[in-house]
Amino acid sequence: MKAIIVSGGSAPSRKLIEEEIDEDSILICADGGANCLYEYKIIPDYLIGDFDSIDKNVLTFFKSKKCSIDTYPRAKDFTDTEIAVEKSLELKVDQIVMLACTGSRIDHVLANLGMLLKCNRSGVKAYIKDEHNIIELLCKTTTIKGYPGETFSLHAYCNVVKNLNIIGARYKLSNYDLALGDARTVSNEFIEEEARIVFDSGMLLCMHSKD
Repeated sequence: MKAIIVSGGSAPSRKLIEEEIDEDSILICADGGANCLYEYKIIPDYLIGDFDSIDKNVLTFFKSKKCSIDTYPRAKDFTDTEIAVEKSLELKVDQIVMLACTGSRIDHVLANLGMLLKCNRSGVKAYIKDEHNIIELLCKTTTIKGYPGETFSLHAYCNVVKNLNIIGARYKLSNYDLALGDARTVSNEFIEEEARIVFDSGMLLCMHSKD
């Protein structure tokens, strides 16, 4: 079962949301993310947050629908997105797709990247998606999928990723220790539909990007 979280960052397109929705998915809206769902006439299963950024008319509308609403105080120790992630984990999903989790608030973007790690520690695969990027956390050797010419980047999400190898991509890499802040693995390309990312230890943020 998959949870789709729509948060309060840059609003996703209707197409991006509808591509993720299926008959087994759960749609969870974090506060201001409800504004775009209202515009698209999409009803979430859960509406969560302190509701400081949702339009009042939108909140009233969703209260009239069969939508579970959880209200939190503005003064709290968690972001609305983290509360939505916690709700997803409580529901025992096996995948979480986070939409509207990028945008102009870099502090929130960084916090949302941390949600990928939180999900991983709970045994749940998570992705952040927007119109230009798909971001995931790699904690072990992985085969990533794409299409020839598609750009992907790797960033260390720890002090050092030991003995990193990139196989089957345009720019190969062998037995390299990728340190935090090292930009060597930015803007690689798929040459086939798969590339192999092999490493001994550490964590990588993998970003599939397009202009």
